[in-house]
Amino acid sequence: MLKVIIIDDEPWAREVIKSLGRWEKYKLDIVGEAVDGQNGLQLIKKERPDIVITDMRMPALDGPELLKTIAEKFPEIKIIVMSGYDDFEYMQQAIRSQAVEYLLKPINGEELNSSLEKCARILSKKAELFSKAKEQEKYSAYRQRINEYLLSLDKGSILRTFKQLGSFMEKSSPALKKEKGLLLVFNDFKLILDEFLKKEGAAFSEEAIIPAEITALAWIKLFEILSNLYSEGIDTVEDSIKNSGQLEIEEVKAHINSHFQDPISLETLAQHFFVSKEHLSRKFKSYSGENISSYIIRKRMEKAKQLLKEGKLSIKETAQVTGYNDLAYFYRVFKKYYGKTPGSICDE
Repeated sequence: MLKVIIIDDEPWAREVIKSLGRWEKYKLDIVGEAVDGQNGLQLIKKERPDIVITDMRMPALDGPELLKTIAEKFPEIKIIVMSGYDDFEYMQQAIRSQAVEYLLKPINGEELNSSLEKCARILSKKAELFSKAKEQEKYSAYRQRINEYLLSLDKGSILRTFKQLGSFMEKSSPALKKEKGLLLVFNDFKLILDEFLKKEGAAFSEEAIIPAEITALAWIKLFEILSNLYSEGIDTVEDSIKNSGQLEIEEVKAHINSHFQDPISLETLAQHFFVSKEHLSRKFKSYSGENISSYIIRKRMEKAKQLLKEGKLSIKETAQVTGYNDLAYFYRVFKKYYGKTPGSICDE
């Protein structure tokens, strides 16, 4: 039920509103009444209504001031304004406050109910959009969690997440469970898996082939298939890592050697090789005797020195092709590494 508050200093006017409104039809519940804007504002803070029906000319805090406060502090509330005066100033404030309707007293039942129906429709649409947004937010959160788990090869966590996601989809809105929505979700998660396995060249088993028509599958069954695909893919990659030994680090080095001019880092490397940053850092240091950042700097500095000696590029151009867009920073790194400035290398 949507909550409604009526604010009017005349008791008979409030009674008229209550008697004319089709409250049950529009699923509305009157949760309070107030005799002026000041009491009305306190009631609004307490009840947090969806709709406020208010008079404009009242003692204490009058209608225009009340509307201004509601618009500033409670913009989600829908307002129906009543007035015994066809006053331009009142109408102007009602428009500024985005009131749904401006009704002249004596109140006409048809006009009142038309306004109530309009408010209910707007709020219902907003609630539907909010619900879909929350579902999308949850879905995106699960997708992010799966990506994070992939990088750490935590199979148990991935499967638990899929189970939670399947349950969430079971409870989602009917619109999301139609064929197009179902295929969209399935294909999105399938795409993550394809990217995950691409580097290792892993293939799905014959049993993992996805049927062309999946609309008849229950959501839980659908995510069972995805869980199995991920499980199989992770096993393949884990086996590959276990069997690769030192060759894996040589692949990392080869990748750095051909990409050090790009904004490369431990994080981007871990993502590229589908391992955690911690795992890659430990294994690289153990194998090569230096950490990844030192290796990247060394390759950049060696290339920079070579280019400066050749003299075909300016110092600024050399900095850019070795991954440094900030010339001053390039100078500092170069001086720290060689104990000389880039300019002195050019003069040698």
